[in-house]
Amino acid sequence: MNQKKVLYSVIILVCLGIIFTSVYYSLGGFTKTEVYVFEGASRTVIGKHHIGKNNPEKIEEAMLEAKSMIESGSLKGELVLVEFFDDTLSNNSTHYFIGASFDEIRNILELPSGFTYEEFKTDKIYRVFITQHPLVRPLPSDIRSMMEVKAIEDGEVLQPFSFDLYYQDGSLRIESWAN
Repeated sequence: MNQKKVLYSVIILVCLGIIFTSVYYSLGGFTKTEVYVFEGASRTVIGKHHIGKNNPEKIEEAMLEAKSMIESGSLKGELVLVEFFDDTLSNNSTHYFIGASFDEIRNILELPSGFTYEEFKTDKIYRVFITQHPLVRPLPSDIRSMMEVKAIEDGEVLQPFSFDLYYQDGSLRIESWAN
């Protein structure tokens, strides 16, 4: 009787291991994250600044607002979150600029109420493409560390901000720009 319990326990553990591995694989957990280097570009972002205490609910609300404006056509471009790394802020404070990313602002006739725009320019871009499900994707801090290491290897210094561009299929592109 004891051997049957052990056998059943082993079978259950093996089945759970296979199921867990299959789910992890289907969510993209085994996809390797790589940093790619691209030529520079300029980008305009139309959005709203959020400076203050780190409040994920408020950031999520701002992301949903920008996403709905993009889907309705009030804003054109890709949903973007620009995170500024500001040493003057306290440890639990953040500075985000959330809105839509454009290659140029020439075609925009007017900005939506409460929105401003920021223009960015660089000669070199470090990018990571994320296709994994949010449950298994690497942490943003780990991705930014990977980009920083790559920039140091290339003899570059990264600007004090990063871009998170969100796509409708759930994928994400994270960029850090060199000075």
